[in-house]
Amino acid sequence: MCDGPVRPGRRYCANACRQLAYRRRKEVAGAGNIVPYPDTFIGRQDEIAAIGRLLGGSRLVTVTGPAGSGKTRLATEVACRRRGHADGVWLIDLAAVSRGALVVLAIASTLGIRAENPAALAEALTGRKVLLVLDNCEHLLPECAAVAEELLARCGGLAMLATSREALRARGERVFPLGELTLPVGAVTRHQAARSDAVRLFVDRASAVDPGFRLTDANTGAVVALCERLDGMPLAIELAARRVRVLGLTDLLSCLADRLDVLSVGGRTSASRHRSLNAAIGWDYDSLTAGEQALWRRLSVLAGPFPLELAKVVSGLDDVVDPLAGLEAKSLLTPVDVDGSVWFRQLESIRVFGRERLAAAELASAGDRLAEWMLARFGAHLIEFSVPPSVLRELGTHWHNLVVTVEWTASTGDPRHAPLACVLAAHWLDRGINAADTQEMLVTALRGVPAARPDYAGLLLSALSTVTTVRGELDEARSYADRAVELERTLNRPARLARALDEQGHTRSCAGDHSGAKPCYLESLELLRALGDPVALLGSLNNLAWAALSWGERALAAELLSEALPLAGRLGSPSTVTAVVHTAGVLALFEGDAETAGARFADSLAVDSENPQHVAYTVDGLGIVAVERGDDRRGLRLIACAAAIRERARTPSEPFWQERVDAAVATASTRLRPRDVAAAHTAGRKVTLERAAEVALHGIAQPPSGGRRLSAQEHTIATLVAEGFTNDRIARRLRVSERTVTTHLERIREKLDVRSRAEVAAWVAREGQTVRSTTTGA
Repeated sequence: MCDGPVRPGRRYCANACRQLAYRRRKEVAGAGNIVPYPDTFIGRQDEIAAIGRLLGGSRLVTVTGPAGSGKTRLATEVACRRRGHADGVWLIDLAAVSRGALVVLAIASTLGIRAENPAALAEALTGRKVLLVLDNCEHLLPECAAVAEELLARCGGLAMLATSREALRARGERVFPLGELTLPVGAVTRHQAARSDAVRLFVDRASAVDPGFRLTDANTGAVVALCERLDGMPLAIELAARRVRVLGLTDLLSCLADRLDVLSVGGRTSASRHRSLNAAIGWDYDSLTAGEQALWRRLSVLAGPFPLELAKVVSGLDDVVDPLAGLEAKSLLTPVDVDGSVWFRQLESIRVFGRERLAAAELASAGDRLAEWMLARFGAHLIEFSVPPSVLRELGTHWHNLVVTVEWTASTGDPRHAPLACVLAAHWLDRGINAADTQEMLVTALRGVPAARPDYAGLLLSALSTVTTVRGELDEARSYADRAVELERTLNRPARLARALDEQGHTRSCAGDHSGAKPCYLESLELLRALGDPVALLGSLNNLAWAALSWGERALAAELLSEALPLAGRLGSPSTVTAVVHTAGVLALFEGDAETAGARFADSLAVDSENPQHVAYTVDGLGIVAVERGDDRRGLRLIACAAAIRERARTPSEPFWQERVDAAVATASTRLRPRDVAAAHTAGRKVTLERAAEVALHGIAQPPSGGRRLSAQEHTIATLVAEGFTNDRIARRLRVSERTVTTHLERIREKLDVRSRAEVAAWVAREGQTVRSTTTGA
């Protein structure tokens, strides 16, 4: 503090020095250098409030997060809104500070005082109410922690807000992990997308460089996809928005698929690392150990969440725990909850950066280990009649990584491509998605199967029969099924022969060859009874019962369903259960029992409201029941909704069922005026797959715009909240991420205009809503 000689026991050489130090402290303390950003701050209101609460109970709060998550901007926004720091709010940027010994000097020079050690700095700040914002601490963690502890211990009026990729680990520190901006959930309208903070930020920044840019019905899908590709990271979104005027949305999305250099045009006054996402992430990469860098690169082969076991597999490292923990601590891996276990994921920008630095040899070895693990994990189940429900559920958590494995084996000509393609096809078919992609993938795999692997060919032919039937290509489906049966009869795989026979029967039944179909189904059923596999038996019983209804053999269908329904409640996956219950509803409908049919269809839809093929059949059924009850407008709306879902999924209805649907449409149309028929048709076609269950079960005709109606998933979550479930338990119960639950709860509170979980529970009690969980077994 003083240049002159100081007597022992004194801090200043003279009173003049004491008075000079006092004047400097007073001048500095009343100043402050926090300046609001000139552009609009989008979103993060909950985060601002949460950090404010933390600062109210702790004098040291560290905001952590990956590169580009907006830590500096958020801290600045919090600081600008703080009250109670009468002696100044100061931002100290440590990015350019190269050595820990310079931390004190950086703080002191920003404050305009002379101090070369923490004690002297504390002396200057004693008795002052000051907020220090230490920005970019990640490369100076020990020194920042030491300075923070010294200052806070000696300066009672001091508070500190730090930003860092990693926590300081100082005494009394409270850590606030900063994630992505809110993203839209599922297929959304323009108005729904506009409520997402990520979309709002993109639109705001894009319109700043292109005044004509607006969010429209035509570009909403591309904007949402782009924000999702960028993980809702503010820096990435802002950089992408600045490229819209040059590249357009479609080209920008394409460029972002495998490189980050397209995002390299920040503001001229921004820090250099913020003018390029590559530079921002490279700042992190260069600070890592060699082991952490190697793990980062090798994990980039994974496209979705992964457990510790899979990280060990793809990395090939002897010790993966320490570098994994290091990456997570530095916000380069995000922990996620999957069925109660801690998994990890890389943000897409982090993954692309690592992939760009992955050597060819590393990629080959990591891809090989990943393919071997996937095949060992799931391939053995391919020889069964169908992949078991428990395995399908596990596939649902690994499917992102399975996709990249299938793509890698295809690109390298790896012989494991065939069985892995069949595994992925099983998942996609169970979910009722990507039928065209599934067919293309299987055809490509079949072309590459060597003659020495008839076992692979049999799997592919059977799967191709399934997917081409779903797509209504019955001639091709029959050809594939016949070839599969012929081949499986030469192999000792009774479960696979049963599956091929089941497919053969189905293709014949769809083509109207009932006499040719029945022996195939019966032989399949006989094989499965001998194997004693109740899960496979359930699928076969339902398939034959459905076929029997198409043949007009109701007695046979009733006999088979009396055996299948009890099994379904205990053994089936959601897709199997909904199929069995739907078949039972069709039987009741054909027997003239509309009440039972309606209840069966509703139960079926409550179990699985995601597979478009199943949803379309079930919503059709509820539409027919509505017509038979005289509610023609509702019946026509539901049938139009089902037709639109089929068109979007490109999965036509089977002929015998479509005849019944057409008859209901004809009946309702004769009882309504033409304009009412047209209005019902138009309203039904506007309903998306995501809202089909809500519309069918709760009778909502049009999507509400901010009203009190909750979606089916929101009803479920609200009910579980009322039952006392935490977000973590709800996520495990519904097999979704905790972040998804949090997003749904935000929307629930917005729609209901409530603020707490208790108020949500009170609303559920008042409304008397009882929503069946989509994860129950029956």
